[in-house]
Amino acid sequence: MQRTEKFKAVLLITTALILLVLVLSQSPITQPADYYQYADTRAAFGVANFANVITNLPFALIGFLGVRLLSQISRQHVDRVIEPEVSPAYFLFFQGLIAAALGSAYYHLSPAPFSLMLDRLPICLVFLSLYCLVLSEYIQPSLGQKLLFPLNVYGLLAVIYWYVQTSTGDRPADLSAYVLVQLLPVLHLPLILLLYDEKRPGGRYYLAALMSYGLAKLAEYQDNEVFALTGGWISGHSVKHLLAALSGWWIYLLLKKRLSQQ
Repeated sequence: MQRTEKFKAVLLITTALILLVLVLSQSPITQPADYYQYADTRAAFGVANFANVITNLPFALIGFLGVRLLSQISRQHVDRVIEPEVSPAYFLFFQGLIAAALGSAYYHLSPAPFSLMLDRLPICLVFLSLYCLVLSEYIQPSLGQKLLFPLNVYGLLAVIYWYVQTSTGDRPADLSAYVLVQLLPVLHLPLILLLYDEKRPGGRYYLAALMSYGLAKLAEYQDNEVFALTGGWISGHSVKHLLAALSGWWIYLLLKKRLSQQ
């Protein structure tokens, strides 16, 4: 039994190190020159890039619903819904969604390095908070608790580091540190769900959230193609916002289900 647990830990650490080496080997990872050029730039109601702005509303809605739901959990039953030791991670996740709605909306109103930094900062909070709460629920509560602060600080510094490089202009801004923020949870979460038994219901919801996010990234990369395929009705980037928000919705539904079973 002890060997099995050690093997799982070694596997997670090894995959993290391999990912680190792969990312560093590709460094510097720079942003495409046409990054700020989106398929749907139409304005409506006096709002520039309207579709890419308005499709951020679901993030805010889900974030508010999640914070409200967490606030309804009684102290007597808190351990049935969340891991008490890492309770800030749950709040940070939903608060991050609210901040992501504001940051992304602002960015699409005025695409530029500074507004993009404000877009990416809350994304780091969402990703790393989810990662820590899954570590706590599946492996050990204290693990997520210990990693929550340093990982989030790393994520914020990774984005700021990229922005500072864009401001100095001495060399191409390197996204490597930020790429790790996105890839590590995406790599580890399926492994954790596969290797570890769930202590409370949640696996299929986390898996659904991952799948929704995967589809969101696919839509993002097919921005122009989706726009053309839908006859100019909606672009891939707008679809990406909706599918990414759906990922947050799965986490909300998971906690709601647990709360209903108190």
